[in-house]
Amino acid sequence: MKQFLLVLAAVSGAAAFGQHLTHPGSDLFGASEGTEITPSRQSLTTRPEAILWSYDFANGIPTNWLHSGLANGIVDPDARFEYRGVLTTPDTNVGTRGAFKGTLKAIQSPTKNNGFVIFDSDYLDNLGLSNNNGNGPAPAPQWCVLGPPMFDFSSQPNVQLEFVNYYRRRQGTANLSTAISATWVDFSTDGGQTWPHSVEINTHIGNNQSTTRNHPILINCSNFIGGHDSAQFRLRFDGRYYFWMVDDLQLVNPEPHRLLFVRKGGAPETDILHNTEGKYMQMAVGREQSLTFDANVLNFGVQPQTNVRLKMSLLDPSGNVVATRLSSPTATLAAGDTLDYNDLNTYNAPFQPQSGVGTYKIVYQALSDSTVETADTLLLYVTPQVQALDGKVFSNSLGTESLGDGGGMAVRLELTPAVPNQAEWLKGVEVGLSNLTTGGILELAVYDTSAWGGYTTGFDNNLMLYYAYDSITAADIAAGYKWLGDTAAGINLRAANPSGSYWVVVSMLTNNGAKLIRIKNDQTISHVGDKLMYNTSSARWFTGYSNSRTFNAPWIRARLCHAPNACNIGLDENPVLPWTLAPNPAQSTLRIDARLAHEPVALTITDAAGRALGTWTAAPGTSLDIPVHHWARGMYWVHSQDGTVQAALLD
Repeated sequence: MKQFLLVLAAVSGAAAFGQHLTHPGSDLFGASEGTEITPSRQSLTTRPEAILWSYDFANGIPTNWLHSGLANGIVDPDARFEYRGVLTTPDTNVGTRGAFKGTLKAIQSPTKNNGFVIFDSDYLDNLGLSNNNGNGPAPAPQWCVLGPPMFDFSSQPNVQLEFVNYYRRRQGTANLSTAISATWVDFSTDGGQTWPHSVEINTHIGNNQSTTRNHPILINCSNFIGGHDSAQFRLRFDGRYYFWMVDDLQLVNPEPHRLLFVRKGGAPETDILHNTEGKYMQMAVGREQSLTFDANVLNFGVQPQTNVRLKMSLLDPSGNVVATRLSSPTATLAAGDTLDYNDLNTYNAPFQPQSGVGTYKIVYQALSDSTVETADTLLLYVTPQVQALDGKVFSNSLGTESLGDGGGMAVRLELTPAVPNQAEWLKGVEVGLSNLTTGGILELAVYDTSAWGGYTTGFDNNLMLYYAYDSITAADIAAGYKWLGDTAAGINLRAANPSGSYWVVVSMLTNNGAKLIRIKNDQTISHVGDKLMYNTSSARWFTGYSNSRTFNAPWIRARLCHAPNACNIGLDENPVLPWTLAPNPAQSTLRIDARLAHEPVALTITDAAGRALGTWTAAPGTSLDIPVHHWARGMYWVHSQDGTVQAALLD
């Protein structure tokens, strides 16, 4: 029987795969800020007939469970998972208590409110006190296992383990390596006498990174314990820092027919490829690029799947499907096998937005003769003048606290070759600022790509095409962006260098750390080869943080026009809407705030697959609460009557 394994959004290795480029030696290890947000539509099984066993920790940790631990290699009764319940202190609203907890919260599992468990390595090592490492009740590194008694699966050849977890990663025990997760699941077929099968989980996040608060784990363990009468599993924390929260364990029969989008060999679950190296999720009108797509899909069901293919759909700003593309079909995909982007792609059939300015939706679907799996919908913007890597999603911020005073970020700016003699004026850039920014100076420099001399040499200032700088004001911080550019001159990029390919570099100066600058970043899709960051302590450039999207698509937006006086100087192309969503992400209630509206606001909400869930109308000057507690976690789209679309996330 084939072994099945899915650790959602797992990444393995850094390797070059055709268009999926990497830059060996150019990743920086040790990202210290931001949380990787990995959109995922995969969810735990909810079919009652499929559930073989479940436990949601409403009654604590049962006394007959396997539960033991070591601290620094010595048996220690304090090196245990801790139960958070309704009546415990702390209760279910509290996550880690360690010195490095910051603003991190508790797990957001479906039954979080009635209890969950946490291995709080941070707290056990330092008792929640700064500069107290190694003096806690169970000093790191720690080893702890937790699991239920054995099961008789002699009549169940197919078994799948599922649970929800929230993990922040530091080091695994093997040489205390940051390359290894501290979270494992072990399997036994002899009632726990031996544990021959182990699965490392949460491998998709990097050092000092966190999963989402409701990250699902699905492991098809049929090849481990299916058909055995003394089957057992255990959770194992094996490392140092920070925490691992777990809830809603269940063993189920795998679905007969299920396809899942997965990462494979360093490639993301789904990808969008432009006809330039830069992936522009905001394209200036008249500079739209041809797009192709690919994906990796796992047959996570029990049955073989036939006629497997990738379907791509492009929806225009009015919601009409204006283009579809299908990959070549694969006749049969065996259970447990994966098709990668070499198999599932639309490389031979590119398409591009052609309906003018507006918001376009891109829908990925994996099809077979028996099932359909839809990935999260991707938004693409055609703007009047802005060309940018980010897709208007604020995932995290990064700046001088990590890169240092004088640190920098660079993004690739490429002009479409369709009209080679067309004048292209760059009037400046808009830099997105986090509200944690306190001040400082931003410098803008534009280079032809020939100025790039490598990661240690950087850019040749003799080949600089344009330069500007300005101080960050309180008004800039309040607005959320800083405009850098010349309101009169600008630069004709084609005239300066007709190549059509440039680097836009933003440097951050903070008077030896007296100020703080943090630039917004979008983690939605993976960017490789179209951005760089400069770290002053290393005195060199990097493509980003290893195995992380903490630096991925910084909000550095170029404003382009075909004539020197045609650009709207310093005007944000994100207009203030008469309605907003709050909270976003939402949990039980989504509020439509229409207090700025002067007329009724009619809104339709659709799921990621485009299915309408209902229409609501908010009276002008009021707020409308929509109950969403019964909706599945994931991404939804809120459409107004004027064509405006906002994303809503249920956490």
